[in-house]
Amino acid sequence: MGDSMQTEILEAAKEYLMENVGNLVSAGDIYFNRANNTWYVKIVVKTPKGIIPVGEVLFNSKGDIIDVPTKETLLHILKTRLTEEKESVILKVHAKDLTEIKRVVKDVQVL
Repeated sequence: MGDSMQTEILEAAKEYLMENVGNLVSAGDIYFNRANNTWYVKIVVKTPKGIIPVGEVLFNSKGDIIDVPTKETLLHILKTRLTEEKESVILKVHAKDLTEIKRVVKDVQVL
Protein backbone atom coordinates (compact mmCIF):
# COMPACT_ATOMS: atom_id res chain seq x y z
CA MET A 1 0.00 0.00 0.00
CA GLY A 2 1.38 3.38 -0.96
CA ASP A 3 2.06 6.54 0.97
CA SER A 4 -0.80 8.37 -0.75
CA MET A 5 -3.32 5.80 0.56
CA GLN A 6 -1.80 6.08 4.03
CA THR A 7 -2.18 9.87 3.88
CA GLU A 8 -5.80 9.56 2.68
CA ILE A 9 -6.64 7.12 5.48
CA LEU A 10 -5.04 9.33 8.14
CA GLU A 11 -6.88 12.43 6.87
CA ALA A 12 -10.18 10.50 6.77
CA ALA A 13 -9.62 9.35 10.36
CA LYS A 14 -8.85 12.90 11.54
CA GLU A 15 -11.96 14.24 9.80
CA TYR A 16 -14.20 11.48 11.17
CA LEU A 17 -12.93 11.94 14.73
CA MET A 18 -13.32 15.73 14.61
CA GLU A 19 -16.88 15.50 13.25
CA ASN A 20 -18.06 12.66 15.49
CA VAL A 21 -16.03 12.96 18.68
CA GLY A 22 -14.70 16.52 18.66
CA ASN A 23 -11.24 17.61 19.67
CA LEU A 24 -11.21 15.35 22.72
CA VAL A 25 -9.14 12.85 20.72
CA SER A 26 -6.61 12.84 17.89
CA ALA A 27 -5.56 10.39 15.21
CA GLY A 28 -2.25 8.78 16.11
CA ASP A 29 -0.07 6.15 14.46
CA ILE A 30 -1.31 4.32 11.38
CA TYR A 31 -0.40 0.87 10.11
CA PHE A 32 -1.63 -1.63 7.53
CA ASN A 33 -2.22 -5.31 8.34
CA ARG A 34 -1.67 -7.31 5.15
CA ALA A 35 -3.14 -10.47 6.68
CA ASN A 36 -6.64 -8.95 6.80
CA ASN A 37 -6.19 -6.00 4.38
CA THR A 38 -7.10 -3.54 7.11
CA TRP A 39 -5.74 -0.10 8.02
CA TYR A 40 -5.57 0.72 11.74
CA VAL A 41 -5.39 4.32 12.99
CA LYS A 42 -4.78 4.76 16.71
CA ILE A 43 -7.14 7.10 18.58
CA VAL A 44 -5.21 8.99 21.27
CA VAL A 45 -5.74 11.60 23.98
CA LYS A 46 -2.90 13.96 24.84
CA THR A 47 -2.26 14.43 28.58
CA PRO A 48 0.36 16.42 30.51
CA LYS A 49 2.22 13.13 31.13
CA GLY A 50 2.01 11.76 27.61
CA ILE A 51 -0.30 10.27 25.04
CA ILE A 52 -2.97 7.74 26.07
CA PRO A 53 -4.29 5.36 23.39
CA VAL A 54 -8.05 4.88 23.73
CA GLY A 55 -8.99 2.95 20.58
CA GLU A 56 -8.57 2.48 16.85
CA VAL A 57 -10.42 3.42 13.67
CA LEU A 58 -10.38 0.53 11.18
CA PHE A 59 -10.50 1.03 7.41
CA ASN A 60 -10.70 -1.54 4.64
CA SER A 61 -8.13 -1.52 1.83
CA LYS A 62 -10.38 0.81 -0.22
CA GLY A 63 -10.38 3.45 2.52
CA ASP A 64 -13.87 2.85 3.92
CA ILE A 65 -14.38 2.95 7.69
CA ILE A 66 -15.32 -0.52 8.87
CA ASP A 67 -15.20 -0.08 12.66
CA VAL A 68 -14.83 2.75 15.14
CA PRO A 69 -15.59 2.94 18.87
CA THR A 70 -18.45 5.16 20.02
CA LYS A 71 -17.76 8.44 21.80
CA GLU A 72 -19.12 6.86 24.99
CA THR A 73 -16.70 3.94 24.66
CA LEU A 74 -13.76 6.29 24.14
CA LEU A 75 -14.75 8.32 27.22
CA HIS A 76 -15.09 5.13 29.28
CA ILE A 77 -11.64 3.92 28.20
CA LEU A 78 -10.16 7.34 28.97
CA LYS A 79 -11.80 7.33 32.41
CA THR A 80 -10.42 3.85 33.11
CA ARG A 81 -6.91 4.74 31.96
CA LEU A 82 -6.86 7.96 33.98
CA THR A 83 -8.09 6.10 37.07
CA GLU A 84 -5.44 3.40 36.60
CA GLU A 85 -2.63 5.91 36.18
CA LYS A 86 -4.05 8.61 38.45
CA GLU A 87 -3.37 11.26 35.82
CA SER A 88 -5.18 14.39 34.88
CA VAL A 89 -5.90 15.57 31.39
CA ILE A 90 -6.68 18.98 29.95
CA LEU A 91 -9.44 18.90 27.34
CA LYS A 92 -10.53 21.70 25.08
CA VAL A 93 -14.17 20.92 24.31
CA HIS A 94 -17.26 22.65 23.04
CA ALA A 95 -19.68 23.71 25.77
CA LYS A 96 -22.34 21.38 24.32
CA ASP A 97 -20.10 18.35 25.04
CA LEU A 98 -19.21 19.32 28.61
CA THR A 99 -22.32 17.83 30.23
CA GLU A 100 -21.69 14.43 28.67
CA ILE A 101 -18.03 14.46 29.64
CA LYS A 102 -18.88 15.47 33.24
CA ARG A 103 -21.37 12.59 33.40
CA VAL A 104 -18.77 10.00 32.36
CA VAL A 105 -15.55 11.37 33.87
CA LYS A 106 -15.52 12.26 37.58
CA ASP A 107 -13.78 15.31 39.02
CA VAL A 108 -14.01 17.48 35.90
CA GLN A 109 -12.86 21.03 36.52
CA VAL A 110 -13.81 23.83 34.17
CA LEU A 111 -11.11 26.43 33.52
